[in-house]
Amino acid sequence: MLTHAKRMRLWTYLFDPPVLAILTFIAFYISEPVERSLGACMVGVVCLGLIPLAAWLYMIWHPGDFRGERRFGFALSIGGYVAGTVIMVVFFRQYRLNMALMLSYMFTVVSLTLVNLLHYKASGHAAGAAGPAIAFAIMYGWLGLPAFLLLIFVALAKIGVKEHTLGQLCAGAASAAVSTIGAFAIMGVLRF
Repeated sequence: MLTHAKRMRLWTYLFDPPVLAILTFIAFYISEPVERSLGACMVGVVCLGLIPLAAWLYMIWHPGDFRGERRFGFALSIGGYVAGTVIMVVFFRQYRLNMALMLSYMFTVVSLTLVNLLHYKASGHAAGAAGPAIAFAIMYGWLGLPAFLLLIFVALAKIGVKEHTLGQLCAGAASAAVSTIGAFAIMGVLRF
């Protein structure tokens, strides 16, 4: 049987931002036939998901060094997000929903980086759950609201492993909310 701490740590991996990014791009690929582009979906899956997930390798090389894994993950995320944004702009800009998702992640990682440079540890996990939840709410109205339940699980996990306070979780979620709404407005897919 898993201890409470190990269960919470497992939740942090299950709800890792790259995992949620992969699921978000696949969900929109399946549910939005007008915006369906396998290429754009794969750019999101690889650049927002698989590249940042390589940070898990750091944990194999340095077990228990969660601080180092966080820094390595941020660096991989920035690289993947920049590469994904460039590829999306060059090859897939006509798929506005995919572009909006890519820009929302790009804006979020930039804002989280700035906040962290100010020595405040805003939660990337909360941002990783809030961004897709906002995107689903924008696209599907009240039918997208259940996606916000992910924030509860993320908050319980990150507080459970004592990596974030409620304020840090709120800062991460707010950063993603503003970034996602801004990106969807820029791409003209904001449906409020």
